[in-house]
Amino acid sequence: MRIERFMEKIASLFSILALISLSFASSFATFSFMNVALAASDADSSQELSIKEATESSNVKSEDKKVEYQLPYPGLLPDSPLYFLKMVRDRIVGFLISDPLKKAEFDLLAADKRLNAGIYLLNKDKSKSALAYSTISKGENYFEEAIKNVREAKKQGMDTNDIIRRLSDSSYKHQEVLTMLRKKAPKELKESFMSLEKRAKDLRKQVESLKPKK
Repeated sequence: MRIERFMEKIASLFSILALISLSFASSFATFSFMNVALAASDADSSQELSIKEATESSNVKSEDKKVEYQLPYPGLLPDSPLYFLKMVRDRIVGFLISDPLKKAEFDLLAADKRLNAGIYLLNKDKSKSALAYSTISKGENYFEEAIKNVREAKKQGMDTNDIIRRLSDSSYKHQEVLTMLRKKAPKELKESFMSLEKRAKDLRKQVESLKPKK
């Protein structure tokens, strides 16, 4: 009984910390969005168009079908001095999720947000390419965790059809965006972005292997 009460107190403490972090992040999200929007408006028009096509296009080719997939708004960007609060919040929330299906959904959202955050950084300032690469790479780590959690959910007999469908759509979007970013990356980072593109392809294959065989 004492151990159970102690664990309940720990969980409550983490929840409070998560709420505090979330409140800080939310307070500055609007301000961050305004800064990104102003920076993006000064970008080169051709680059802006290609970024828009990568992030907002609703037609992503997936074999013989068209997939609609919208990347979520990333919120605070990694170049913000308050970004660490967002990282603390995500770690706490992720730690508190024990259900593998819900954890997979959380990981997918985190992966998509980091991909879009990398794009926002590049659209904001080309000199932030290294930070964008690091951000997207961490996002792919989340995507890989999402796949692992889906496998665990399947072992537990959970219905994973919906999350697998969303992972599949997302994987094609990640591959599409990373192909575009690899082409536009500075010379010193082209190989790094190429490795991310290859990783995205591998993750897409892993997602496809999760689908029930026909």
